[in-house]
Amino acid sequence: MIWKLNKNKPIHLIIGDDETRDQVARLLSKIPAKVKTFDDAEAFLAAPISEAPACLITEVKLNNSNGITFIKQMRGHGLSTPVVVLANGDNSINTAVKAIQAGAADFIEKPIVERDFIERIQSILNSVNT
Repeated sequence: MIWKLNKNKPIHLIIGDDETRDQVARLLSKIPAKVKTFDDAEAFLAAPISEAPACLITEVKLNNSNGITFIKQMRGHGLSTPVVVLANGDNSINTAVKAIQAGAADFIEKPIVERDFIERIQSILNSVNT
């Protein structure tokens, strides 16, 4: 796979669940990208960020928040970075629609299928860098 990712721009993970965060970080380590992790949306929003990340990956259910609310907050801060939302299989189609309407670039159900996940992230990153 050829990635058009600007190697200086990290992919930020805003994932409260340690197991999911570790799994996603491992998958992203297979590409030439920096990965920065945050336990929750508040930590991400409070962190000094000198430039927008290449992509954000978050979950519907976050510690003390949720991914859809987080997307709205992020957009309110003027960040237009693509966001991928991860969700358990028990989330409804309505939740996926709400995430996309809030500005998510994609909605991926868990359990994460490695090849599908990588291809979908690649597609998002390539569209950002064209």
